[in-house]
Amino acid sequence: MKKLILLVTVIGVLGAQNLEERVENMAVSLTDNAAALISSGVISNAGCRGGLPHFNLGVAANASWFKFTNPVNSEQISFPAVFPFLYGEIGLFKGFSFTPLLRGLFAVDLIGKYAPTLIKSDFFEESPYLIGYGLKVQILKDQLVPPTPAVSVALINHEYKNLTFKFDTLYTNLHLKDLSIRASVSKNVLLITPYLGISYDIYSLNTNYWTTSDSTRKEIQAVENSTLSYFGGIEFKILVIKGYFEGSYRNNRFGLTLGLKAGI
Repeated sequence: MKKLILLVTVIGVLGAQNLEERVENMAVSLTDNAAALISSGVISNAGCRGGLPHFNLGVAANASWFKFTNPVNSEQISFPAVFPFLYGEIGLFKGFSFTPLLRGLFAVDLIGKYAPTLIKSDFFEESPYLIGYGLKVQILKDQLVPPTPAVSVALINHEYKNLTFKFDTLYTNLHLKDLSIRASVSKNVLLITPYLGISYDIYSLNTNYWTTSDSTRKEIQAVENSTLSYFGGIEFKILVIKGYFEGSYRNNRFGLTLGLKAGI
């Protein structure tokens, strides 16, 4: 009897350890994908709005190929993911003008981002909203005379809480953060503004899990990482409407963003 009890205990411990490892594998496999999907495509051109009451409001969508490991059977799951979001840019400070030829230096915009869901999938039990917020500082203004490009640096924080996956009897709850530090340059040519940029992202994923037979939530070690990404695109303007098309490259993956915005 003692041997049987010991055997059952050992099997239970090994099973719990194996489940924890599989949840860890899932978290590691999706962190890079999810962080890139929620943080891409907010900058558009490198210029700032130029102080109050100037603003832009827009809608956009990021798209990329999404992959992760199923924690129940270790199967590799992949599908095209689309992440729609709303965003806004509000001019806070129009910048310094040292001479008539050097204007709008160090102008500041407030950037906001809201998304009702991360991506659509049958695996999601709960999909709460994402909030993103930050500042963009214009180092140099896009001008005809002298013919300078716009150069800016932006700091944007993204946070997505309480995303719950369901796999059979297993539930996993995720809290994803991504802090982006971006530098970009753009130059208007008639109605088109091409832009290029580089981003350094620091991101993390906290995960806990439980099952239908054991509702006690167990935490695994946080997944933390950082990476460089590159982006470029074209913004076009028709009256007060602006559209943009952007491509990005991060962690050996390509992403795409399409957006529309309007403002004054």
